[in-house]
Amino acid sequence: MHDVFYFTDIHGDYFLYDAIINWCFEKDSEAHVIFGGDACDRGDYGYRIMRELLDNPQVGYLKGNHEELFVNAAHEIIGFCAQSDEIYNKLKSKDREFARKFCIDATPLKMPALSLCLYNGGARTIQDWIVDGADEDFVDTIENLPLTFSFGNLDFCHAGSTYEHFSKVAEAEYNGAMPDSESTNRLLWDRNLLALGWETGRIGIFGHTPTVSLPKGIYGNDQSLKNAHPCVWHDKMGEWSKSDKRQGLKVDMDTGAVWSHRAYVLNCLTGVAYCFFDEEHKDGNIIKIVDECKII
Repeated sequence: MHDVFYFTDIHGDYFLYDAIINWCFEKDSEAHVIFGGDACDRGDYGYRIMRELLDNPQVGYLKGNHEELFVNAAHEIIGFCAQSDEIYNKLKSKDREFARKFCIDATPLKMPALSLCLYNGGARTIQDWIVDGADEDFVDTIENLPLTFSFGNLDFCHAGSTYEHFSKVAEAEYNGAMPDSESTNRLLWDRNLLALGWETGRIGIFGHTPTVSLPKGIYGNDQSLKNAHPCVWHDKMGEWSKSDKRQGLKVDMDTGAVWSHRAYVLNCLTGVAYCFFDEEHKDGNIIKIVDECKII
């Protein structure tokens, strides 16, 4: 059986992304790689990473909330520019100065979706998309990325939430139907229901919430960025979850790469996670594996 790897929330750090992808396929040239969402924003290369993820048939790309922010902003831009042939032609002209100015003018132009995207670090993502020709098919492809994936007893999504929301969305996707909006939003955005357990005998693996924001896990209470690790709960987040008695595990793989410069990759067959550390944080950097640990 070929390896199955999962990583998530790389947020525009191309050097970490490239090191991880290359390592996965060096380990197994026919490996299956699952990316859990939030390829873009905050870092400089989010649009490039999204493009490369879509172009690799061995990668399963799940939608994150930052992909959702990008899609909403891009649709708003397209709708605004479509009101005038002159502005629409400018949008398609691959003019970086136009792209830069468009982002600066988002608030005066009363474009709330674009403003929200920019507030969350999306300026470079939007500008690079415009400079690449403002491809509307690309936006539609990102919009229709799957929200769930399962392999054996492992369930993958972006924000975790609860097994009920996961299973509702997974069933809808399997049947080619539109998932309900509440469950969709939970799998993209939720941080309030993490204390609820996962299905007994199954393991929910996700990102979205940086583990340094959480009070406990297998590494105890160390919340420093330099020691960011995956957070694993073997008992439904312990005392947090009095109402949910199921015994499924939950694993948060978001180690805040945009700030910690550390991203973990989980080998789903062995349960071992490997930490890639971007030591220099710049072009020509040194990225090395600085930790490996069995977490499931």
